[in-house]
Amino acid sequence: MRELLLIAKATPTPAPGVGTQVATDLKDTVSAAAESAENVFEQLPKITSRMLLALAVLVVGILLLKLGKLLIRAIERQRGKKPGAASRAETRRSIVTSLFSYLMYFIICTVVLRLFGVDITSILAAAGVVGVAIAFGAQTLVKDLLSGLFLWTEKSIAVGDLISVNGLDGTVETITIRTTTLRNYNGNLYTVPNGEIRTVTNMSRSFKRAIVKIPCPYEENHERMVAMIKEEMEIAAREVPEITAVPDVMSIVSFETHAVMLHVAVPCQVGMHWQIEREIRTRIKARFDREGIMMPHFSLPENPQ
Repeated sequence: MRELLLIAKATPTPAPGVGTQVATDLKDTVSAAAESAENVFEQLPKITSRMLLALAVLVVGILLLKLGKLLIRAIERQRGKKPGAASRAETRRSIVTSLFSYLMYFIICTVVLRLFGVDITSILAAAGVVGVAIAFGAQTLVKDLLSGLFLWTEKSIAVGDLISVNGLDGTVETITIRTTTLRNYNGNLYTVPNGEIRTVTNMSRSFKRAIVKIPCPYEENHERMVAMIKEEMEIAAREVPEITAVPDVMSIVSFETHAVMLHVAVPCQVGMHWQIEREIRTRIKARFDREGIMMPHFSLPENPQ
């Protein structure tokens, strides 16, 4: 009993008012939580209505975007019915569609942010200040956009043109404000940033020229070879509809290690030069075979046994 009394005396007595303070703090915390929950319930209809409005804006914006694209396509298709205007109309459609899409996305985002009480003016002001800081990182994007505008205004290429750019050959499928896409003969699709386009070889303007190199043996008479090839090209001009003129047979253009090189050239429609070149090679080879002339070629030495 005496030990219990000593322990009771040794235990400190709580300071007066501590329990009251704890109870008060707990009460305030519960009151604040209840008030926050009440505010949430009060704001719930407003939040729900804003979300529904934002959803409606997204739906309407997407519909307007699709309708705008269809309208642009219809207008440019009507313009493209004029002679020689189809490729230019398709190029305008691609560029205008790209610009219209970016503009619609910006408007939709702006309206949605305003519905939730976001001050767009302050965001734009901040963007102007921050834009200076990120301009260095966005130089490539800006270069692509400006180059796309120059490509459109200068009309150096158009959708449907057969071009060579950056070592890539293909037909232009789309030209947007930022990129240009090409599809080559194998079906590969190349996407080239407009800012990377430097020198463009356009093979779709006015006309194309089919050029074939013909190796002739040194042992054959040169005049006989030229006369024979000219005769064969006159026959080809009569029999091949794609060859609209008698091909020009150029005499000796170079001396190679194993052959004398002649050239055959003929103007043709754009995109037909490959077919005509194949036809000329086939006819020359067949004529050489009929005349008993062996075309020069390299022979690999036999390995000694």
